[in-house]
Amino acid sequence: MRWAFVGIGRVTHRMIEAVRAAGHQVHLGAGRDSLKLRDWQQRFGVEHGTTDLLGACESKEIDAVYIALPPSLHAQYAIAALRAGKPVLCEKALATTLPQAQEIYQAVLETKVPLVHATAFPHHPRSHAMRRWIHSGQLGQICRVTVACSVGGILERRDHRGDASAGGGCLLDLGWYCAYATLWFTGFRPTQMQSMGTRIDQRSSSAWYQVQTMAKLASDTKAQTPSAHRSLMASWDCGYEATGRKWIEIAGTQASLICDDFLRPWDIEKPRFWVHGSDGKARCEIDGPGIFQEAQMVQSLQRVTLDESLEALELAIHTQSILADIDASAQIRV
Repeated sequence: MRWAFVGIGRVTHRMIEAVRAAGHQVHLGAGRDSLKLRDWQQRFGVEHGTTDLLGACESKEIDAVYIALPPSLHAQYAIAALRAGKPVLCEKALATTLPQAQEIYQAVLETKVPLVHATAFPHHPRSHAMRRWIHSGQLGQICRVTVACSVGGILERRDHRGDASAGGGCLLDLGWYCAYATLWFTGFRPTQMQSMGTRIDQRSSSAWYQVQTMAKLASDTKAQTPSAHRSLMASWDCGYEATGRKWIEIAGTQASLICDDFLRPWDIEKPRFWVHGSDGKARCEIDGPGIFQEAQMVQSLQRVTLDESLEALELAIHTQSILADIDASAQIRV
């Protein structure tokens, strides 16, 4: 497949490698700044470039579109590509607002062209092995779901993540992983939430710098879920201060599953997770050594069915809804 990259920021660096590892071609780059675009093309050996983002989405020279723009622009260009008949890989968060995310879903429904959102961990075999453990009953009744995602130094990059109007801030960025991972691994849904956070500056419109949420979870009557304890709760922690955290724990009455790098293995040859039993022993599991999950994600766009695309998008829409509720209700920590 010949790909158009619409957006040329830092997130594209790994995805260029992934597209080529999948046996595809980065045919066209589209960026708003012509000088940065030229530098990007030279650095990564991409022959064709344009500042016409809409034209890139609709080009007859490409087979698929990767939307790597700030979230505030996702809906506009993803929908344009879908209407041009191009399968789309769209960065997360799916959009800035829930209505925008729903517009993307409706466009997939109307055009019958698939869209995959670029949340990569579900494309790694280890994630599926972890989910099988969680649903096997061997952990007992699930009591706690704890997810922590934080990256230091983000704001020093001075990109869109410091700008709330562009969809920046830790909530739509790293909070996406906290909520989406809970939904994807367990099938549980939040019924009540309490959140507290800090914004980048004193303005009420400023992007979120750090957010912590406690959520009461319940089984989804429409989906198969693990056995839930009556005290089932989730704890989500995302922020731009503490560095190097991509950690999840699913704790049950008989055992706990723990992974300290669930978003992407620290060591691609050792994609590990642990099961801690009530006997004090820890069992290490390794699944999918050598797997480049982003390349798997790229390949999925070739084989995904419309129904599979819509199912994944429904989970993304639910995630967007959760984040919107947190954004609207979180107490400001001074």
